[in-house]
Amino acid sequence: MTFAGWSEVAARLRERATKLQAEHEPGRDVWLNEGQRAMLTAIAARIVDNGLIIADEVGMGKTRIAVELSRCVIEAGGRVAILVPPGLGFQWRDELRAGGVEVPPILRGIDGYFAAWAEECQSKDWWRQGALIVSHAFANWTLKGNVRPWRWALLPQVYASWRQLRTGRYPREYHANDYLLNERVKRAAKSITDAVNVDKIPAAPMLDALIGTLPWKDCLDPGGYAKDDPRRLHLEQVVGVGLGAFDLVIVDEAHKSRGADSMLSTVLDSVLFKQPSARIVGMTATPVELDASQWNQSLERIGINQSALGEVKESITRYSAAIRRVRSAWRSSPEARREFSEAAIAFEHALFPFVLRRDKREDQAVRDFHYASKRPINEYRDETREIVVNPFALSLPWLRAVCAAEAMSLVARKVDGSKAKRLRLTMGSGHGIASGVDSLRQVEADDGRQETQDQVDGDALRAEPGPNSDLDADAKRTARLHWWTDLIRGVASQGGGSLFEHPAILAAMHAIEAATQAGEKVLVFGRFTAPMVALVGLLNAREMFRRLATGEPWPQSAVTRDERKAVEVAWRMWRQEHAEDHPVRMDVIDATLQHRYDAESARREKTRKVLLECLARGIPAVAGGTDPAGDARLGAIVTVMQRSLNDPSAQADDLKTIVRALAETIGDDAEQASDEMVWKSFRDLFDGAVDRDEGDADGDGAVEDDEAGELWTMAVERLGAEFNRPQGGFARLMNGGSQQSTRRLLQQAFNRHHSFPRVLVAQSMVGREGLNLHKACRIVVMLHLEWNPGVVEQQIGRVDRVQSHWAAQLAEALRDRVPPEQLPRIEVRPVIFGGTYDEHHWAVLRERWDDLRAQLHGVVIPERLAGQTLNVGEAAALKEVLDAAPSFSPMVTGAATRRRIAESC
Repeated sequence: MTFAGWSEVAARLRERATKLQAEHEPGRDVWLNEGQRAMLTAIAARIVDNGLIIADEVGMGKTRIAVELSRCVIEAGGRVAILVPPGLGFQWRDELRAGGVEVPPILRGIDGYFAAWAEECQSKDWWRQGALIVSHAFANWTLKGNVRPWRWALLPQVYASWRQLRTGRYPREYHANDYLLNERVKRAAKSITDAVNVDKIPAAPMLDALIGTLPWKDCLDPGGYAKDDPRRLHLEQVVGVGLGAFDLVIVDEAHKSRGADSMLSTVLDSVLFKQPSARIVGMTATPVELDASQWNQSLERIGINQSALGEVKESITRYSAAIRRVRSAWRSSPEARREFSEAAIAFEHALFPFVLRRDKREDQAVRDFHYASKRPINEYRDETREIVVNPFALSLPWLRAVCAAEAMSLVARKVDGSKAKRLRLTMGSGHGIASGVDSLRQVEADDGRQETQDQVDGDALRAEPGPNSDLDADAKRTARLHWWTDLIRGVASQGGGSLFEHPAILAAMHAIEAATQAGEKVLVFGRFTAPMVALVGLLNAREMFRRLATGEPWPQSAVTRDERKAVEVAWRMWRQEHAEDHPVRMDVIDATLQHRYDAESARREKTRKVLLECLARGIPAVAGGTDPAGDARLGAIVTVMQRSLNDPSAQADDLKTIVRALAETIGDDAEQASDEMVWKSFRDLFDGAVDRDEGDADGDGAVEDDEAGELWTMAVERLGAEFNRPQGGFARLMNGGSQQSTRRLLQQAFNRHHSFPRVLVAQSMVGREGLNLHKACRIVVMLHLEWNPGVVEQQIGRVDRVQSHWAAQLAEALRDRVPPEQLPRIEVRPVIFGGTYDEHHWAVLRERWDDLRAQLHGVVIPERLAGQTLNVGEAAALKEVLDAAPSFSPMVTGAATRRRIAESC
């Protein structure tokens, strides 16, 4: 089918928006809300001429808009490639299916690429698929000289196959070459060249140039495929031809890996083969994070022409300068206000064809809060409740550590070595006390990814430049660094100064406990694993003692060796806080836990019986194919489970794991659970434990008995690792070492109001993108401050989403006529050492955040700068500035659009 063109796509988008509007029924959940439908119409007006950046704020539903665009392109005969971060493939596949678009599992790497040609089955050829999901990291191939030949052999195979088609003969010694024996690669090359030969893939000029300029013998050199070798580019292009030509490329999280040599840029620019009329659509809530010049990078990524880019660059520079001036002079200078208005109009006019953005000011819950509270509309978030560590209340060891960290921020700048590098990326780059101290406790296996990102961001995010110095080789400087480093390490081993008594951890712990005791869940972001582990350990130990004191159940029969130290510290804290009212002596804690655990055995057995009966009653419907989800994998695995239900020996093993997982998932209602509730929970657990891409090992679209058995074993093992843990799960850690299945199960559990974990501590690089954690949480704690406001927006965006827990709380509060000052807000709570560089760090971050909001949110003069009380003249001046702010939303008319309308009249 030939692509009918972008005018046809635009017509289909408008038709789809009208159809969805007609189907809308007030009060019912809809596939696309009003703002999303308006976005379809706005895309239709722009996509005919150029690519776009869909820059909706986090949680506004960009994915469904992209699904509708993909659907219209496919219906018009086009093909779509969707580039996504590696962990988001299953979420995209679910959304695409819900929108009527079928796609194969996410394409992660070269092995998965050749899996399409594992057998003689033409329907699996990548280029025949209407849409593909491709990982950002797809082209991350390690191809050194000793790598297995099949990993690079596609280039010589395609070369030889194309030459045979063009000239009637293969290259010399082709048939005798041991590098070219892999059958999958042979089938791939034949499929690709046959498709190009009949113009199914319009790549004949590329392959002609390949065999005309590249010597055959060069293709067969195993050492010629390293990252910077020219043949690497040829291989990437040939792999891309095998995916087929695309009319639309959607880049999710398009702000990531902006550099030209990044993995994402390699996939986008070198691998994907795009039609001449192809459009690129970038999706990102933060197209600009730190500097207005990042607009240029975002726009270059969607392929706008250089003449348009020149106009955009000029308008961005002018607008940024006007913002800085008007912030300081808006009260007194009509000239500054006029200059800002003109710059804003030019800025909006230049970006209007390329950028669409809706923000939370359009969200109904945010508007309801604004109306009811009489606060500025962006103050539904509370950023004023810092968790402050009082340095004057520190113990002597920690006071020494703080002073040492301050000293090292200068000493470490010009000293070599891994310790110094970490300090340069933390204290030396302006990070605060907690980050500087914690950088010395990095766990390489778990913090490697975070450290890599810190290395990338280190220079760009430096708050103040380091002094130029020629002391690189100064032995005295190195000696001072080691002295300060040893002093901090000594603090961790001294009584009263251990990591479990880290002042920032203790301050965060008390704030978190106050929130959880009030019925809230808390999301914590940090950068270094060791302090996050300590925080999780303390929270779990203290909750254990609290439950022992109140008689509430605690799912643990003994203290493990790994948590012994945290329990000892928590016990001392409890004794100090509650005098003689502590529930158990430390020397009999294991016996007490075992006694409590045994006392709960009757209740657990009753729950187990109820859940097994619910499972047994529901099996015929699911196994018989009447499951409403229509999931063939679920039906297959249920058949395996039925055999386990009929096997008494199995009930003591895998079913015990399943039932425990169900009991914790359903929570206190497990004993009264309905069949429907149990089966919904089972389906959720299964989806969390097993990736949607797993199960169909041979790719035939069905799950046979042997595949179902393997799938069952896999699910039980992963659920066992999660739910048979010997520790309590009040607080949990998610870091670089957490498996994808663990992350999915934690996400599910954290989104349930009454189940563990109540606190989720996430490493920033792992938890800030791709996770929806908004169903039961509205509080974010930042254990380690960031410099990049875009990163903070992504972190807060985990809980600040459409149909969030906060929105539900707000609706309930408004129904109950709660006073305006008591309305719930999304809380953002940084941990700060008072009187130290942390305070400056937080101030700089907030200034950068203001710049980001001025670029993206239209909040030019923040409330904290405007003040609470304005006279008549000031109020008018402020309104003049705010009315001039640009807008890129189809729902809100900006200054430039108003001028165009006025001129047309």
